[in-house]
Amino acid sequence: MSVTHRPSDETLAAFAAGRLDDGLALVVASHLEIDRSSRARARDFQSVHGSLLDAVEPEEMELTAAEALARMPAMPARRVPVAHEPGMPQVLAPYELGPWRKIGLRLAMRRVEVPGSQARVFMLKAGPGVALPNHKHTGFEWTTILSGAYEHEFGRFGAGDFDEADAEHEHTPRVDPVEGCICIVALTGDVLLQGWFGRMLQPLVRF
Repeated sequence: MSVTHRPSDETLAAFAAGRLDDGLALVVASHLEIDRSSRARARDFQSVHGSLLDAVEPEEMELTAAEALARMPAMPARRVPVAHEPGMPQVLAPYELGPWRKIGLRLAMRRVEVPGSQARVFMLKAGPGVALPNHKHTGFEWTTILSGAYEHEFGRFGAGDFDEADAEHEHTPRVDPVEGCICIVALTGDVLLQGWFGRMLQPLVRF
């Protein structure tokens, strides 16, 4: 598997520091599971964060550990993970996956329930040659390709690649005519379909 598109250093640093929304982090983790190079870079960032923490002078706590624990709010009941499905990234094992639902011709979507996430996370399965409408976003659209490939104005994205789009990107993805594509996506903000046909479809878009 040849990975050519990886997360930016800014994204990997935020992931390593635990500063990403849980949904965005899950899509990054899906890529890291596949790509050895990105895993090594993420470990480097974690090492840097660890060194910085070691250099910080410790301060005396205002509360004892017992007092701090007593003041913490009760944790919600932990959701029981569903059985892991063959072919899915291992990082998805603790999360509930919804059923595949048809949303168009040779196009299906399933939700990935990530408790506490502000981003909407889902998997998208598209048949060979499917062309998605030209669109842009008001937030982030981060995608890890699990199998197959697609391409748009910013390049070709195959299995293992990470597509890091934001409000500056406008694109028209077209799925590989032979392989099709399955990917996991995290969205923040809204999807804005472009052109007259896109504006007609906009009321139907519900992610």
